[in-house]
Parts: sequence; C-alpha cells; structure tokens
Amino acid sequence: MKKQLTSKSAFTLSLLFILFFATPFIVSFVFGYQTVVYYLASLLLLMLTWLLYKREGRNLTELGLQIKSQNMYLLPLGIFLGILFFGILFFAQMLHNGIHIQLNKDVDYLLMAKGVFILLPSVLGEEMIFRGYCFKKTIDYTGTLNAILIFAFFYIVWHWIALDSWGNYGAMLGLITTGFGHVLFSTALLKSGTLYFPIGIHLGNNWASHNLFSSSTGGINTKPSNDVFFIPTVPLQDFSRFHTIAAYLITFICSLIFIWIIWKWRKKPGVT
Repeated sequence: MKKQLTSKSAFTLSLLFILFFATPFIVSFVFGYQTVVYYLASLLLLMLTWLLYKREGRNLTELGLQIKSQNMYLLPLGIFLGILFFGILFFAQMLHNGIHIQLNKDVDYLLMAKGVFILLPSVLGEEMIFRGYCFKKTIDYTGTLNAILIFAFFYIVWHWIALDSWGNYGAMLGLITTGFGHVLFSTALLKSGTLYFPIGIHLGNNWASHNLFSSSTGGINTKPSNDVFFIPTVPLQDFSRFHTIAAYLITFICSLIFIWIIWKWRKKPGVT
C-alpha cells in the first residue's frame, strides 16, 4: 500500500537523497581519490542507512543485508550473472560491429583478482545510493515503476558527473544505457529481497568490463595492459545513424532479457 506523499516527506526524502548522492564526492574531495577512500565513503553510506532505519525502529534487514545463507549465496550467483551479462552483450556488439578479439597472453591474473577489491567500494556506494534506503522509501510513496524510472534517471546523471561527461553530448547519450543497468539491479533487489544480489550482478558486470574484455585498444595492433581479450584492430569506417541506433537496441534487448529472467525468478518463501 502506497503512503501519502506530503510536501514535508518529499522535501525530507529529497534532502536525504542529495546527502547520499553527495557523500562519495565530498569524501573523495577531502581525502583524495583512492580505493581506501571509496571504502570509507561506502561505510559512511551504510552507517547512514542503518541510522535512518534505526530511527524508524527497523534495521538493515529491510535491504536483506543480514548475514544468512539464504541471502549470502546470491552474492556469488550475482557475480556470475553479471559476468555472463557483460560477456553476452560484448560479443553481441562485437558481431554487430564486425570486429574480432584476441587472447592476451600477458595477463596478470593476480592483478585481475585484485580488481574485485578495487571495484567493490564504488559498487557498494552506488547500490546504497540508488537501490538503498531512498529507493525503497520512494517505492513506498510513488509505487515500484515510478521509483525505478526516477532512480534510473538519477543513475544516468550520476554517471554523467562521475565520468566527467557533462557537455559531451555523445558520451552523455551513450551513458543513457546505464539506466538499463539500474532497472536490472533494482529488479534483482526487489525479486530477491536482498541487496547482495544486485551488488553481485553489478560487481560481476563491472569486473568483466575492466578485466575480461577491452572495448578499446589504445591504437592499432596494440593490446591493453591486463584485459584477457582485446581488439587487435579498429575498423576504419564511419558508422551510420542506423548502425548506432542498432547498437543501443542490442544493449536494450540484452538488458531486457536478463531483467525478464530475474523478474520470472521465483522468490524464496518468506521473502517480501
């Protein structure tokens, strides 16, 4: 049942979301851009979430963050699905663009493993901001679909700012696809009842994009430093508008398929 959204509750929720949104930027500005700083920002967001729920007489079980096997197994499962999702999407785009990939024989697998811990804090932070307390409260006031659309827009804006793409209209247009990611991650949260699942999918997707497949070569016949697969040559051609639209459609279709699979996934008894 939806709660009544009053001017006071809307104002309060807006201020809280701004606080969540700004916390990683403020912490990074004060302490610098380092992995340990990102972990600090994630910890602050978790503490803020805990305090807000405690104020309501509730706790982090609202986000399924309790340590229990029926939740925890969804973290590695999510990582697997995230890697699978990015791999399928990458190969679909590879076929669409008429390119091929090559195995990088000089991969540092220890560095690849470290990549999980480097990417984890940013994933945790984004999940707490966009699929955490504010998202769940927005569902209470506006309904699930409206909340998903609202936060998909904010998630796109987040990437515009975080990746310094503001004003670069080509990059801004390309980052609209991150909105599909929000729909995927929020669906994983709502169907599983735990934030561990979208954290896993998000982490697996990001790890694969940084460690398994390179979408750029840095030049003709060169290889990236540590991606398992890389593109040895770049097609020297200008893609038509139709080709570009088709590329976005491929991303949309792949996202939609995974969203549908997760949406059809049967929740465990007792999950609300």
